[in-house]
Amino acid sequence: MAVNLSPIGNGFQFFTTTGIPLASGYIYTYVAGSTTPQATYSDSGGLIANTNPIQLGTDGRPPQEVWLTSGVNYKFVLTDSVGVTIQTYDNLYGILGTAPSV
Repeated sequence: MAVNLSPIGNGFQFFTTTGIPLASGYIYTYVAGSTTPQATYSDSGGLIANTNPIQLGTDGRPPQEVWLTSGVNYKFVLTDSVGVTIQTYDNLYGILGTAPSV
């Protein structure tokens, strides 16, 4: 399966609305513009699916990389540990690893 690195989540530290790390928050992943769950992956080969939602660590960071299926646009919904929405990111697509030749 072809996957591309997510523009959100990798190396990100998420925070609460009061500015402290979003410990045990969640990233729910959906097909863009919908509430249809969409898988993400923790490896560049697209072989190992992340949980959905992805639970953040005590530092507010995802515990593994986030890779998106190539050609699929995503919506991420960031919530706190009890499900209160903090932010929604829609129409995300993976970062291409190589530039096309000219």
